Formats: sequence, C-alpha cells, structure tokens
Amino acid sequence: MEVLGRIYGRFVRPFALSGGLAVYVALTWGLQQSGHFRATQAVYLQIVAMWLIGFAALAALPKSRLQPEHSMLVLMRTIWCNMGVVAMAVLVPNAIRIIILVPPLFGLMYAALYLKRSHVAFIALFTWLFYVLSSLGLASYEDLGPQLELFLGIGFGFILLVGLVLIFEGQVIRDGLRTRNNALRQTMSRLQEMALRDELTGLHNRRHILDVLLRQKSLAEREQQDFTICYCDLDHFKLINDRYGHVTGDLVLRQFADLAAGLVRDIDYVARFGGEEFILVLIGANEQAAENVANRLRARTRQMSMAGMPSDFKLTVSVGVTSFKPGERVDETLNRADRALYSAKMSGRDKVVLVKA
Repeated sequence: MEVLGRIYGRFVRPFALSGGLAVYVALTWGLQQSGHFRATQAVYLQIVAMWLIGFAALAALPKSRLQPEHSMLVLMRTIWCNMGVVAMAVLVPNAIRIIILVPPLFGLMYAALYLKRSHVAFIALFTWLFYVLSSLGLASYEDLGPQLELFLGIGFGFILLVGLVLIFEGQVIRDGLRTRNNALRQTMSRLQEMALRDELTGLHNRRHILDVLLRQKSLAEREQQDFTICYCDLDHFKLINDRYGHVTGDLVLRQFADLAAGLVRDIDYVARFGGEEFILVLIGANEQAAENVANRLRARTRQMSMAGMPSDFKLTVSVGVTSFKPGERVDETLNRADRALYSAKMSGRDKVVLVKA
C-alpha cells in the first residue's frame, strides 16, 4: 500500500491535476474561439496565464515547509483554483455558465480530503462571494440582466451548499471508517504481540525466540555480530508447585522473569522457553561477558524475596552458557547450552557452567 501511495503521489495526482487544468483551459478556449466569451482573446490569455502561473508558484513552494498534503497548501490551491474558474465563468453566456461552475465542487472534494469541515465551508463561502463580486463588477461595465444574474448567483450558492452537505456526509463516513480501521489495527497489533509473548510472564515465548536465534545466526554469519546464550532453569521448581501450589509457582516465575529482563540491555532478548526454563540471548556479548551476566542473575535470584514463600526460602537457578559458532545450526548451539545447564545441575545446582563453542 505504501508503494501504491508513493506512485499515486508522484505520478497519478500530478497527472490528474495537470490533465484537469488542460481540459478546462481547452474548454474555455473553445468557448472563446466560438465567440461565447465576454472578453477579447488578449484578456482571456491574460486570465489563463495568471491562473497557471499561480499554480506553478504553489507547486514550487519548498517541500520542507509545505508538504503536498499540508493544510495551508491545500487551502491556497483550492481557493486559487476556484478563483480562476469563477473569473472565467462570469465571462461566458448565462445559458452555459452553470456548467462552467461545476469544477469548484471538485475543488471542495479535494479540500475535504485534508482539511477540517470549517475550512471547507470557508472555501465554499469564499468561492460564492468571489462569484457575486465578480458578477457585480462585470455588471458595472455591461448590462447582464440583473434578474438572471441573481438567479444564477442563488443557484450557484445552492449547488455549493448541497455539495457541502454531501461532502460532510462523506467525511463523517470516512472518519467512522478511519476510527474502525485504527481500532482494528490496534487489535491486530495486540494479537500479534500476544502471539510473540508468554502469557504468564510477558517475556518472549519459545516460538519467537527461535525466530530471533535464526535471525541472529544470519547476522552473525554475515556481519560477524556475535551472540551468546544463557540457558536458565529454576532449581527444584516442582517442589515449589507441589508444596506451595501452582498460584505461588506462577508468582515465582513472574518475579524471576522481571529480574532477568531487568539485568539485560535493550538490545538483548529474554524468553520463557518452557515451564521453568528461560533463555537469555545476549547480542554482541562474548562468553566471558555472558558468564558475568549469568553470575549476577544467579546471585540476584538467591536474594529475591519470594511472594507467598517462607522468609528463609531461597530460590536458586542453574545456568548453562555458550556462544554461537558460525556455520553451525541454531539447535546445535541450544544443545550445547543445554549440556552446560545439565553440568550445572549435576554439579550441585545454583551454578553457572560455561561451555566454549
């Protein structure tokens, strides 16, 4: 959709605007050449030249100050467009003038895409007043038939009013759709985030951390950006569930998850790998730095005050540490970290064991 939007903004919109101007100028030129114009060819060319020069000046405004959808630029474009249309419309016979006055409605539609309703209403009022003043100014030089001019002025005002009502109705529908789309995007974003997160701890889940590891493997092999894994397992966690209940066990898991997430940097990852197992992925860290992080985690875990547990209870964690070796599979790195964790368990728990890649 972004690509289509850029194509529209760069090619379709300028072509449509230029094409619309060309068609309108060609139509009025035909009227002038066929004698249906209350001005000489020189006057007509002067009006068209000033109108097009104004458009060129608006298009040449610095984009750093006024982007294509900037409200002030839209306001100036629409008003200038409608002024040019009205200036030429009053110079054609009454019988076909109302047809020439249709384009301002397209200007209002364009403005309604970017401006507030009050601004669109202002453009419509300005366009109508400019038409009335132009008619009065021309009437001072030529007898135009006051009754018919009054009728045309009222008719043009009615057309603008009806156009405003329809445009405002369209804006209400558009705003409603936009609100619903925003709500849908937010819901989809939340669902996507939920799919990547562990429901209990709020950490990344197993599926997401495996995707992260695959991406980091690619980066490590392409850019030599190392990463190291700390494979953590809470010691004797089954006894916590059996003795104090699963509610307390869930609280312990959440507390440990918060502790682990608070020890790493923003660029690192912490995930619940399953049950009481957690994975830390330390980006750009060597084995020594990762071992230091694991030892801080082990020490802080022993110091935690566990909700719902006796004051003398000490939670401990065993950690296996290893770094990724370019050329190997992610599951090979995980298996090596798992073996390091197993060694920590077998050597008495509450240990950090490093296995070099």
